Amino acid sequence: MRLIALLILCGFWGSLSAQKTYSTFPQLTARIKDLASKNASMASVSSAGKSAGGKDLWLLTLSQGNPSSKPALLLVAGLDGSHPAGTETLLLMAEKMLTNSSDQVKDLLSKKTLYIMACANPDAWDQGKSKFERSGNATSSDEDRDGRINEDPSEDLNADGLITQMRVEDPTGTLIPGKSDPRILLKADPTKGEVGKYLLLSEGTDNDKDNNWNEDGEGGVNINKNFTFNYPYFEKESGVYAASEAETKAVLEVLYRNLNIFGVIVFGPENNLSTATKYDAAKARNRIVTGPLEKDAAVGEYVSKMYNTATGLKNAPAMPLGKGSLVQTAYYHAGRFGFGTPGWWPQMPPQDSSQKQKAPAAGALSPDEIFFKWADAEKVAVFADWKEIKHPDFPGKKVEVGGLLPYARWNPPVSYLDDVAQKHNKFVLDLAAAMPSLDIVNSKVEPLSAGVNRITVQVINKGFLPTFADLGNRVKYVSKVRTTLNNSATQTILSGKKMNLQASMGAGEFVEYTWLVNGTGKISVTVTCPTAGSKTVEFTLN
Repeated sequence: MRLIALLILCGFWGSLSAQKTYSTFPQLTARIKDLASKNASMASVSSAGKSAGGKDLWLLTLSQGNPSSKPALLLVAGLDGSHPAGTETLLLMAEKMLTNSSDQVKDLLSKKTLYIMACANPDAWDQGKSKFERSGNATSSDEDRDGRINEDPSEDLNADGLITQMRVEDPTGTLIPGKSDPRILLKADPTKGEVGKYLLLSEGTDNDKDNNWNEDGEGGVNINKNFTFNYPYFEKESGVYAASEAETKAVLEVLYRNLNIFGVIVFGPENNLSTATKYDAAKARNRIVTGPLEKDAAVGEYVSKMYNTATGLKNAPAMPLGKGSLVQTAYYHAGRFGFGTPGWWPQMPPQDSSQKQKAPAAGALSPDEIFFKWADAEKVAVFADWKEIKHPDFPGKKVEVGGLLPYARWNPPVSYLDDVAQKHNKFVLDLAAAMPSLDIVNSKVEPLSAGVNRITVQVINKGFLPTFADLGNRVKYVSKVRTTLNNSATQTILSGKKMNLQASMGAGEFVEYTWLVNGTGKISVTVTCPTAGSKTVEFTLN
């Protein structure tokens, strides 16, 4: 088992040969640059900034023509370093889109822009020979706030090359092995006559003797806990203050400076795509809004159905949006739609036809039970058997080391991500096709008297989604729908405003504008909104 565990860990960071393993950061960089170089008419790459450890935060832009002139989606992965599957999935998606790109992809990139940050926390990603699951960047942090840094790291007590867990038999323990699978430790239920047996701790010793284990080791700041909305003050890996990290600032710069970004999709250990966040009137009506507005919640439901149809993924685990996350900051502070998904999670394996007993329905099993059934069926090593050791902090007590392997829970062998990338590309294409699209219809010019004409237009959103989030009406970083009459110096507007601003327009919603103009010659009307496109119509006044 030790050998298998080591091979699994090495597989995450090994050779890129035939893309059988997770890439190293230099390999990721080479793939991104190669993709842009070979598809120069549709892709470009730039550095959005540097990580705390000095690594580039690559921004891959997919678009034909001027990227900033078209509505866009921002796709981000790797904020939480413990989720390399998101980075690999997102980069595979980009590679599949551009390699032998279909007419659908070319049409998408002629009308829309995709901004892609596939590895937004490269310090945590590129750990080399690290043997523990790491979420944070290279910032040195005093996690237990005792004035010392990294004084209580984890230790490899059973010398298997990995940092796993310890289970300690103790009268105060609250955990017991699960009946369906003893690898799963569950909280004992006294109402069922269950008595707790184990404490579960990270593998290591209490170096600073504060009765906590491995609470202040190498690891830095988890970027997906460092954004501005509902920032988790004083929580582990959250940083010293909101947006304290260079990586956080770089992502926010991309989000706030590109006003054409309609929505953000984050690949990480959060999920509001399989099941949308429900409308809660109390949260939506707070002075500080903490729940989606009613119209935006309806959009979330619509996009969720689109996601489930496009990907066909089932049995999604509950993965609530965390404090200080990008998904929530994008919505509540930047006024853009925010979506999160882990991309991959274990599916129920098909029942063996030789088994006479009917397999339990997926809904009857916990996510952990589904995970271990999947791993067993696929013969993927995810667990190190418990091995008893002598522990200096627990004299006279039984202590065992083992449990889940680092990264195993949400990061399958990379070969499983190829199909995941294909399914998520379908979702992105469907989402882009449903995005808002402004048009000018039923336009006309009516001569009223000598040199005076009435111009009438209707501005309509022909997309299936609103021009921007309803919450965007309340924040200053979203541009409203602007309709402008472009008259010349010899033409005088007698009635009607030259420029009209309109709040978010829902699918199929339209607004009518009328002007009285004195003068002759060419005149035009333009409607524009960075997140919904633009359209111009021209008239001739007699």
